[in-house]
Amino acid sequence: MATRCNLITGFLGAGKTTLIRQLLSQRPAGERWAVIVNEFGVVGIDGTTLAVHGDDASAAGTGGQGQVEVREVAGGCICCAANVPLRVAITDVLRRIRPDRLLVEPSGLGHPAAILATLAEPGLAKALLIGAVICVADPSRRLPRAGSTDPLDDTWNDQLAMSDVVVANKRDLVDEPGYEAFLAYAGDLYPPKQAIVAAVEGRIQADLLDAPRARWRPALVGGHARGTEVGIAPSVHAAGLGTRHAANTHEAASLGWMFTDAACTRTTFDADRIDRLMMRLAPLVSSFGARLLRAKGALRTDHGTRLIEWSSGRVRSSPLAFDGPSRFELLFDAGTGNHGAAINPIAEAIEPSLRDALDIIASR
Repeated sequence: MATRCNLITGFLGAGKTTLIRQLLSQRPAGERWAVIVNEFGVVGIDGTTLAVHGDDASAAGTGGQGQVEVREVAGGCICCAANVPLRVAITDVLRRIRPDRLLVEPSGLGHPAAILATLAEPGLAKALLIGAVICVADPSRRLPRAGSTDPLDDTWNDQLAMSDVVVANKRDLVDEPGYEAFLAYAGDLYPPKQAIVAAVEGRIQADLLDAPRARWRPALVGGHARGTEVGIAPSVHAAGLGTRHAANTHEAASLGWMFTDAACTRTTFDADRIDRLMMRLAPLVSSFGARLLRAKGALRTDHGTRLIEWSSGRVRSSPLAFDGPSRFELLFDAGTGNHGAAINPIAEAIEPSLRDALDIIASR
């Protein structure tokens, strides 16, 4: 029997991973589900937190231990480089666990058309029953201006246009005029959406996964160049922290840390200092001529292990069940061709604050 498959798309920080956690909590008893999560950067955070949730869901009795498989594909968008990493990941998951449902979460910079084309290729088409494309959107995000030349506007618009269901997440954070403007924008897209639903913390009904699919979908407005590959820099040691990782394409760059040095494993981060760093992160990145797109960390702090996120100018911190080394990553846009040059200066500006957040705890 073919595996039901859904693409869960949406821009950076919209809440795709949070929505998938909510969907996993509704998994029917006895069904095997799998998630393939794609992160642009090398330091895996979303995949790790989903894997923990999948274990929790299984232990909670929603289908038995081992009923949720999470596979992470890091280091670039799975809509690039001829989609080879995506095909490999899907083939591996299908052969090993034969899931009843597969959820594919691309990077927030991913364009859905190329991914859907891969899912429909002869080698996969017989094994997959493609269901509704769900786009998770932040309705408070600035709507694309007429004549915009910002490639990120193209990405956001493509994700909405290619979807069957639009989830207006973070409804509690947008005022009524802003929400009505978003509804008008999404409602004018063609083909018409099967549903546009409001959500808080990604809470939607899982039956939306089985909404009808559009028979026609638009061509990409933008999209990555076919065969685009991400340049992954060799990891370097960041004294007192662990390893620093970086990657970039012509569109964006990622910079991340795995906190594996002894100082990081003996103690925790000061949560207040981390919060202050997050609040000044966007202007700090901007001072190097770059634009912060997203920042996220899974950090052991003096307030417990936390998932700390920055998106669209907002900082959020929430409890996290997590048993791996602390990690932190940011994604930024420095303009075509300038990403590699900005990585080291930005890293050198951030690392003193990370060390201070550790040292203040160690000195108590």
